[in-house]
Amino acid sequence: MRPDRRYLRELWLLNVRVFVTREGDERRRILSRFEAVFLLCLLSLGAMAAHADEQGEQVLVADPYLELHTGPGRGYPIFYVAERGERVEILKRHTDWFKVRTARDKEGWVTRSQMENTLTDAGARKTFRDVLLDDYLQRRLEFGFSFGRFENDPMLTARAGYRLHDNLIAELAISQVTGDFSSTSLFYGAIVSQPFPEWRASPFFTIGMGRFKNTPKATLVSAIETDADLANAGLGLRYYITRRFILRAEYKQHVALIDPDRTDSYQEWSMGISLFF
Repeated sequence: MRPDRRYLRELWLLNVRVFVTREGDERRRILSRFEAVFLLCLLSLGAMAAHADEQGEQVLVADPYLELHTGPGRGYPIFYVAERGERVEILKRHTDWFKVRTARDKEGWVTRSQMENTLTDAGARKTFRDVLLDDYLQRRLEFGFSFGRFENDPMLTARAGYRLHDNLIAELAISQVTGDFSSTSLFYGAIVSQPFPEWRASPFFTIGMGRFKNTPKATLVSAIETDADLANAGLGLRYYITRRFILRAEYKQHVALIDPDRTDSYQEWSMGISLFF
């Protein structure tokens, strides 16, 4: 069943509005509960993504016929034959077998060797090793969120990205950290370098700059608010789940440039999920 993206977005915004109106201690308890259910959220979103009925790439049958099997293996019988000139839609891939849907709504499995003899809309033969990769790289916009630790405090991050190149993504991120004695906000832009975008589990490196703001709790005596420039660098792993969803885990080092004679550094560990389109 396809997840209702507008419903999920509205639910997410409602929870964010509720969260930001809470006082420090209560907000921290909410973040702790979020962390406790975070893995369940990832599993739920991954399951919805895996079963989402998304439209796939269409190709044209170039051979005299295309044999559709009832399952992904030669032991499954052929139950339908698509003729030359017929369009088929690629639904998903399992090893060297592709599940397709014909113009007559027949769904079945086709071998990779036969699929490599089909044609794209431009009339060129398609290298089906790259079907899922091409679909992934053609999607430019990305939105995601993550939970993690900023030093020893819980951290919530929302980010949006735009793919500039197969190997480069520009990102904007907003993070909120709630600690025992203060709350911290981070706003920054970053460039993400992905040297091997064709890998399903793809490492990446990131570098960014922005602003760091730390607000002590009002109950602290002589507490001073800190507002400074921020620089960060990190590395991580993006794991491609489906055409639209990825898991993302990363480690990042933040440096707050307080004044010419003082810098404070912080470590971040986080994991999240992103939707790209």
